[in-house]
Amino acid sequence: MSSLPSPVPIILCGRRAEIGKVVSELLAPEFEGIHFITTNEAALADIPRLLKGEKPAAPDTSGVGTQNYSQIPRAVVFGRGYDVSEVEEFRKASDGYAHPVAWFAADPKNAPGPNDPPPGPAYAQAAASALKEKLLAWKDEGGVDDGIFLW
Repeated sequence: MSSLPSPVPIILCGRRAEIGKVVSELLAPEFEGIHFITTNEAALADIPRLLKGEKPAAPDTSGVGTQNYSQIPRAVVFGRGYDVSEVEEFRKASDGYAHPVAWFAADPKNAPGPNDPPPGPAYAQAAASALKEKLLAWKDEGGVDDGIFLW
């Protein structure tokens, strides 16, 4: 039996709010994107704070996150604009959080090429579907695995 809250509070990290908004909406109702981060600087400042139950250094003005900081996030999700080495850096900077936290990073084999167009609505829907599948599997297994998972 999972001890995860319902919905599960998560942090979303992406380079474009319009993509993050669609992803966040499609992850509901099982997952609640409480905060949206677009820069490495904000990730380094805000993820550790949020995982310790504190409010972020700056408010989420993207319109993506619900800003419901009443529960500690249990997962941090990254779009394909972040590579795994950056996710590892953010995770290391967040040492000391109380609960297991799953870190979901885009699989490098699916990374955009230099000539690929910017992601659009179809990407957001595909990303949300792939993420939700991985998040639900993690949740169904009890939500106790603390590590980096590729989606």
